[in-house]
Amino acid sequence: MPRQLPQPGRRVSLRRVREDGGVGDIVGFVRDASEDGLTIRDRHGQVHTLAWDKVLAWRQVGVARGRDPLRTPVRELHALAAAAGVAGRLFVARLGDLLDGADAPAIPDLGTPPPQPAVIAGEWVTTGSTEDLLATAWWATHHDARSMQVRTDEPGGVARLLGTGFTERLA
Repeated sequence: MPRQLPQPGRRVSLRRVREDGGVGDIVGFVRDASEDGLTIRDRHGQVHTLAWDKVLAWRQVGVARGRDPLRTPVRELHALAAAAGVAGRLFVARLGDLLDGADAPAIPDLGTPPPQPAVIAGEWVTTGSTEDLLATAWWATHHDARSMQVRTDEPGGVARLLGTGFTERLA
């Protein structure tokens, strides 16, 4: 058993002994960790339960970063927003910038709906609400999203986005 257990909800990278005796790596979110072992869900949704004697090394890693959301063509973001049925001023952020260092909640089941209306397409999650931004960001990163766009014209929502670390993109 390691000196310190990984925290549930955190993303880790680990090297382990595979069932065939070879060595392999897993990157995923910790569902559970105890003195006996840990359970991780990888980016493909597969759940791995490992005894500590099969874990050669592990370390906590940040949320996957993905591409720079400021370099995504605005027309692509408009298409994602139209598909999600949202409109308004365009704000973007990398999920890692929003979540690294924040307290991680329990890992939702893959069938769990988002905390607010949101649509994932590729690396992007799109929403028209600013109410549960961090909860939506955590939900999205567990579904392999890397960036978030929020569309709103609500003055309070705009202030909330700018204060949380979002950047406005001009069309």
